[in-house]
Amino acid sequence: MIIDKSQISGTRFMFAIAFYLQSSALLTSFIAGVSEQESWIPVLFGILLSLPIIYMFRTFMVKFPDKNFLQVLEMTYGKVIGKIIGATYVWFFINVTSLNLLDLGDFTKLAILRQTPPILVTLLFILISVWAVRHGFNVVARYSSIFTIIEFSIVILSLILLANQIDLNNLLPAFQMPFYKYVQSTHIITTIPLGELVVFLMVTPCVKTISKQQATKYWFLGALMGFIVLLLVLIRDIAVLGNNLHLFTLPGMVSLRLVNLGEALSRIEIIFAVGLTLLLFFKITILLYVSTIAVAQLFGTTQYKNLALIIGIFVVFYSPTLYQNSVEHSNSARTIEPFVNGLFEVILPLLTLIIASILKLPKNKKNMLQKQEA
Repeated sequence: MIIDKSQISGTRFMFAIAFYLQSSALLTSFIAGVSEQESWIPVLFGILLSLPIIYMFRTFMVKFPDKNFLQVLEMTYGKVIGKIIGATYVWFFINVTSLNLLDLGDFTKLAILRQTPPILVTLLFILISVWAVRHGFNVVARYSSIFTIIEFSIVILSLILLANQIDLNNLLPAFQMPFYKYVQSTHIITTIPLGELVVFLMVTPCVKTISKQQATKYWFLGALMGFIVLLLVLIRDIAVLGNNLHLFTLPGMVSLRLVNLGEALSRIEIIFAVGLTLLLFFKITILLYVSTIAVAQLFGTTQYKNLALIIGIFVVFYSPTLYQNSVEHSNSARTIEPFVNGLFEVILPLLTLIIASILKLPKNKKNMLQKQEA
């Protein structure tokens, strides 16, 4: 059953992956509270650990090019067990969507619209996202390449403007913390956000047929572009703020507030605010699309357009109930969420891939190979 018949190129898929990872620049504050100014070390470890995970996602795309992940679950575990596991993934996708919408509301309240109720901002954003979702993944991912370039340009510009504030000595000394802190921070960054690329297993049927080599290239190049931005943002903030990094909820905003090129060019942090708002909006739209497709798949309907608004309104009112404040959210992201995410991002996909290989799925390999070589 093909739920969304829209198609995108492999290149656009690659930029969607890159932009999705770039949108997680806000989440570096989660590990800053654990590893402080040495946070760049667990990020490097997390990137290395995520490479085999990304290869696993790429393998799903190659083996099941016309199946989304919930369909693969039903093929592997049978209809009943597959539906049950699929239902847990629906919860996971909706929960991640709600958490990111909560981040968007908190960010706009702290940085841009301090007097505006966050629920009003998130409602307006979600309505635009619903419009995009109703028009298919082609519309959702249409401007990913442009936004990726814009965000990369903003990061490079910030590095130039903060050149006189950057002190690379703040990256040192290294490996001075207890070992468990490196493990904890690496676990956090690997599952939040790197492992969240599992959501793209729900959109692979929308990607025009590509070869194994192209699938590998698009997955890893997209991830690489996202990795570079995440690492540059974190190193910039550490080099500017030093051991004060963990004291701030939005270290990127604080860093850019130090830019002062005269009265006319002060308050340059608005560039960061606009860029991060675009990133979060794109990420939420991707997540809303994935949540909608997952619900449609679970209930066996192709009328996903009617579900988009229902799910969108639900997450608007569900997200404020998750945590009372950003401190509680950060504590959960350091303790509970990495383990929950790891189950859905690594353990279940790996188990599914192993069982599918044992059962020699998909059975109709000839047609699959023809599609890949077309």
